Amino acid sequence: MAKIIEVIIHGQVFKMRANDGGEYLQRVARYVDEIITQMVGHHGNQPSNRLAIMAAMQITDSLFQEMERKKSDGMGQVEAKKIEDLLTRLIDESDRCLGVFKN
Repeated sequence: MAKIIEVIIHGQVFKMRANDGGEYLQRVARYVDEIITQMVGHHGNQPSNRLAIMAAMQITDSLFQEMERKKSDGMGQVEAKKIEDLLTRLIDESDRCLGVFKN
């Protein structure tokens, strides 16, 4: 059963539904927070929606590079599809979070 947990990204609290105990989602949130912190370090304090887009671009770039690496390493179609599905879910989640940043 899914439970609602709170994660903090760039100083903002988000309530999210977690299918497990929330450890995985907390780990994902920490990673996104680290990327946004890096963006602030490199680009100064930008509006939250701009930081979210830049972080989403960097994360997506990393995923695309990993997908390409796996393809060139001879990864099977099933594994490629799993990575593509994960990427799609992350993009959807980024879009959902951007809606929060716009408010």
